[in-house]
Amino acid sequence: MLVLWLQLSAPPLLNNFLTRLEYLVYDQRLRVMPKAEKTEENKIVIVDLDERSLQAEGQYPWNRIKVGQLTEKLRDYGALVVGFDITFPEPDRSIRDLLATVDLRALGEGFNATLSEIEPQIDSDQYFARVMQSGIDVVLAINFNPQTDAKYNELPESIVDIDPELADKITVQDMTGFTGNIKVLQDAALGNGSMNHAPDMDGIVRRVPLLFRFGDSLFPTLSLEMIRVYNFLETYEVVTQSYADLEVIRAIRIGTGAGAFEIPTDGLAQVNVPYVGSSSQLDDRHFLYISATDVLQGNLNEGERGALQNSLVLVGTSAPGLGDIRAMPLQQVYPGVEVHANMLNALLNSVTIVDVSSGETDTQSVFSSFSRPENVYFPYKPDWEAGALFFIIMVLGIGLSLAFPFMGAAAMASTAVTLIVAVTWLNFQLWANYMLDFGLVLIVLVILFVTLTNLIYGFLAESQTRKTIKGMFDQYVPPAHIDSMLENPDNYSFEGESKELTVLFSDIRSFTTISEALSASELKTLLNDFFTPITEIIFKHNGTIDKYVGDMVMAFWGAPLDDDNHRGNAIKAALEMLEKVEALKPEFEERGYPEVNVGCGINTGFMNVGDMGSTYRRSYTVLGDAVNLGSRLEGLTKFYGIKLLIGGETAKELDGFLLRLIDKVKVKGKHEAVECYEPLCVEATAGEQLKARVAAYHKALDAYQEQQWDDAQSEFETLLEGEPECKLYTVYLERIETLRTADLPADWDGAYTHTSK
Repeated sequence: MLVLWLQLSAPPLLNNFLTRLEYLVYDQRLRVMPKAEKTEENKIVIVDLDERSLQAEGQYPWNRIKVGQLTEKLRDYGALVVGFDITFPEPDRSIRDLLATVDLRALGEGFNATLSEIEPQIDSDQYFARVMQSGIDVVLAINFNPQTDAKYNELPESIVDIDPELADKITVQDMTGFTGNIKVLQDAALGNGSMNHAPDMDGIVRRVPLLFRFGDSLFPTLSLEMIRVYNFLETYEVVTQSYADLEVIRAIRIGTGAGAFEIPTDGLAQVNVPYVGSSSQLDDRHFLYISATDVLQGNLNEGERGALQNSLVLVGTSAPGLGDIRAMPLQQVYPGVEVHANMLNALLNSVTIVDVSSGETDTQSVFSSFSRPENVYFPYKPDWEAGALFFIIMVLGIGLSLAFPFMGAAAMASTAVTLIVAVTWLNFQLWANYMLDFGLVLIVLVILFVTLTNLIYGFLAESQTRKTIKGMFDQYVPPAHIDSMLENPDNYSFEGESKELTVLFSDIRSFTTISEALSASELKTLLNDFFTPITEIIFKHNGTIDKYVGDMVMAFWGAPLDDDNHRGNAIKAALEMLEKVEALKPEFEERGYPEVNVGCGINTGFMNVGDMGSTYRRSYTVLGDAVNLGSRLEGLTKFYGIKLLIGGETAKELDGFLLRLIDKVKVKGKHEAVECYEPLCVEATAGEQLKARVAAYHKALDAYQEQQWDDAQSEFETLLEGEPECKLYTVYLERIETLRTADLPADWDGAYTHTSK
């Protein structure tokens, strides 16, 4: 009943939401199903005012002499019809503006002409108009606007053959304003058509109206007008069907007599655009693009010359700065002129012949037949769709409601999935075989809603129990741990295991000083406000909180849930934690709290992980040498004056971060030297200056490790001049002074031994 209500009388908000879902289905069908074809016989060429043309010929708008020359060139190359996907709403002032900058007296004493005498001799608009009447058929664009009543220039006479009273009744999109062409050009053109695309509510162009209404007159779209001119036809006829007081458009008939043909439309005179593909790859476009400057300069190859012969040419732009960029189902950034090209391609193929010799009008278009005529190239919604949807929803809803109470959860879920796959497959087959744009969302919704209602009813008590348990323990152990136990209770074991993990230690610097400056209540508030966002960041990056010890937080990655990217997630969490600490400083300062700084240590290795403790208290934790080393690395951040330090094992197989090698160290309790690194940032965000500084640092470090003390000292001193507050450079400069006179062993590898934790 809910789905039937959505179909018959959904409120605007829900109706818009369902419409957007149907748009998604439409787009996916268009993506995965076979596309419309462009045959070699349909010679459609786009002359592009691209960036190269604008650079070569000057910024748009061009003067009309250049536009006229472009049209002349197209005529000479054999183009039959040229459609301009641009308007010419104002007289060309470029020649006048140019002459106004010229000192005519400088042309010589014998030159006595004035600006007013010269200007009529160079009328660029008249020149363009004469070119349009010199053996080439030109169709100009009109820009209609449904959101304003501004009218610019005059509209041409409507050539759509329809009674004025009927024109006022039919269901077609109304326009309240327009921008037309200046009269001298409009009169010279053989046709005028709308350049508007009428995108859907999500901004994507899926359909194009073949007709618009302005006042009591109807005007065709640019592509339809080019087809009329191309076929030497005189007029259009609107085929309608009466429903009460409405006249619903069924098709547009072009021409009269035996040569007429019809284009089936929906009730708003719209057709779905049968896109032949995307336009993302310049070398793989489905329509031939020729740069306008190449046409003007005659720089065409043989293939381009042959393509222009007996062709229909659209003059438009793909330059982003000129604003004719649209979104279509296959591509978000799409030249608007190519929408007209796809329409032209389909219109050239749409030759549904109508026998009108008897004088009778056949209003039963292809919509009245379920079979697909071979000559229908526009996907369409059948007029019986609403009744069919109602019947399907009733049958599915009642059938599932009767059957599901006798089925288990697994059987219900599998039945629902099978039905959804089946109706989706059938829907896509109707599109592929019959060009039917049939609704799918409501059918899927009735299956989902009935299934979910039964599942929710059956599992309500169990779900409530799971929710209660999870709510109790989420505060103490990681939510992922609870989820794992709830989802797989039989597979979960309290036994420990050894696996490669990454551990993080983070400690507040000078915490003793901070705690002495605050009361117990203030200290508790500070720690809560600090650990809450820090914990949120760790959980966000799939980490598990091990414990809080005073001002220290310990976390690890890779357990209880496996994480193939435990190294990268730990470092991302640490970098974000450091950013969050900086963001908290102003807030804490405003409250009168001391400044908070942290150090983070990260290490990777094999660790023992599991529930460990006593019969009274247990904890899900990690143990091992790799864990201890992570703690030591956190402590070393203070020695080097940095905020984040990672072990060599963490740096292995790590991609996407800008690292610098800090040192080779022997920490307390370890005899082997360990390399430690500082992740500075995600590599994609690193600036060139930072990369250069890191490269200079590694150059200095190489000299240090090779015992080239003078070079190393010079490099570190240069770095220190640029970063006088960097303690790391000072550490190395002090070492160099000590090591210059030290008796180093032959196998000295640059490692430094730390005696404190």
